[in-house]
Amino acid sequence: MNILYFIIPALLMILLSIYLYYYIARALRRVKVDVKKNRVKLIIIALVLIIMYFSLRDLGIGIVVLLHIVVLALVMDLLNYIFKIASKRNTIAFNKWRTVYESGIVPIILTAIILAYGYWNMNDIVEKGYKIYTNKNIRDEGYRVAMISDLHYGTVMNREKLQAVCNDIEEAEPDIVVLCGDIVDEKTTVEQMKEATEILGDIKSKYGVFYIYGNHDDARYSSIPSYTKDELKNELLSNNIHVLVDESYEINDDLVIVGRDDEGFSKEEGRKSSEDLIANIDKSRFILLLDHQPSELNLNSSLGYDLQLSGHTHKGQIWPAGLISELFNFNELEYGYKKIGDYEIIVSSGISGWNYPIRTGSKSEYLIIDIEKQS
Repeated sequence: MNILYFIIPALLMILLSIYLYYYIARALRRVKVDVKKNRVKLIIIALVLIIMYFSLRDLGIGIVVLLHIVVLALVMDLLNYIFKIASKRNTIAFNKWRTVYESGIVPIILTAIILAYGYWNMNDIVEKGYKIYTNKNIRDEGYRVAMISDLHYGTVMNREKLQAVCNDIEEAEPDIVVLCGDIVDEKTTVEQMKEATEILGDIKSKYGVFYIYGNHDDARYSSIPSYTKDELKNELLSNNIHVLVDESYEINDDLVIVGRDDEGFSKEEGRKSSEDLIANIDKSRFILLLDHQPSELNLNSSLGYDLQLSGHTHKGQIWPAGLISELFNFNELEYGYKKIGDYEIIVSSGISGWNYPIRTGSKSEYLIIDIEKQS
């Protein structure tokens, strides 16, 4: 593995620790603590080490809190620099500003407000609709597809919340329900996994519920997973959920659902190519491709697929992750709708989030997609 993967994070942690030391020292100076004393220095160092330990442990919510405080503190540093240049330092206004600035309280208050909003926002699940028009000879009434992705059951979602969402989906009267990966993850317990599959398998639709794996579903990032991939599959099947692993499923004589194994499994399990999956499918039918990660879009567009549904990106769960991802092209499509020739792609931000119970970069959503004949 490239040594830079270790060096760069280590350097960032060192810089973060140094900044945190001066941030705490500045606040203590404001309340007349002599930070030049060795005993006080040792106390600050110990405090920094404790904060860093609890922030970095399991990369949990602590690191999110710390990074928000530090980024906002840096913004305050910039504002303080501007204020120094723009105003006379002995003015009443500047002295009031300096009191607030040096106390370090503003970044903490703003972080609390932002994360409280993020928690509310993650739980405020919305329905987003799309209409897809096709020249394929599908049935006159078309097909309504409900899509759920990136549930990460257990992060914030529980039985009552998931049941409420599923009730809303049922009211939309979908023909097909698709679960596009990361429905569970490393922190989902066996009991929660069984609970989620039971509720999702109960969604009423005309042609059933279809599932593909995401990169988290088999809890591969945990050294002690709560369940195996086989146990998950057995629960899905026992709840009448169709599991598509590089497989296709025909509906009537005009629509085919193709479900891909996740791209993250491709090296270990050798997922089939897009070409192989579509090779024996009648191209006169509408071909719906389910792939957790929005990848190989240009290739897929040349093969005869009509519509791809993906998740995975979360549209940048925590701001500004989505902007950074788009800037560096981490994903071929970060979010929303794209058309390449006759091929259309929809990427959802997902119905919940991974690891952290907050979402500040996007909305939580499920999709209702109407596939209709072109008039």
